[in-house]
Amino acid sequence: MAEDDDSVEETNSGVKKKGSWKKIAEFGEEVEGVIRGSMDEDSVERFDDWRPRVEESERDVKKKTVDEAVINRQGMEEESDGVVEDLKDASDKVGEAGNKAAKRQNPEQEIKDASKDAAKPFYSKLAEFFRAIEHFVYSNIVLKLNPYYLDTQDFSADIKHLKGGRFEMDISVPKEESREELKEGFREDNE
Repeated sequence: MAEDDDSVEETNSGVKKKGSWKKIAEFGEEVEGVIRGSMDEDSVERFDDWRPRVEESERDVKKKTVDEAVINRQGMEEESDGVVEDLKDASDKVGEAGNKAAKRQNPEQEIKDASKDAAKPFYSKLAEFFRAIEHFVYSNIVLKLNPYYLDTQDFSADIKHLKGGRFEMDISVPKEESREELKEGFREDNE
């Protein structure tokens, strides 16, 4: 294969291309064009955010890979207003539960809400701690041994660093129909 062969190779699971960083970045842009409209919009947008750009370095894609792989803020962590505010809310709800109990009303909902508010700051700090560990592991261990990758519900993409400053981007699509659409999109471009 030539140093910067412009051909896209079909594989059993999808398509791939080898070449310089520029060629791989251009291939990523072509892949996005082919899959846009035929795959889930969220998968396409995540790929657009992750894929290499000509002006980016390998380090930029490494950072995007780590950011994509690390757990996102979610649930209680997103709802947290900070330790002081969450514990104040929990205290207020315990007070409301006490008032209801004194009036011989069921304070069950206030107790549940107070428990949830009291748990938010602890859950938030725990999730933040695990995210930091996960970031360290991906940055310093996983990506030293594996290619840069992105997994979506519709496909996965990875970039391997080959010898001589060359790279290989591989797009794998598990659904046969979608895989054939991807391959066909590249066949049409080459005709």
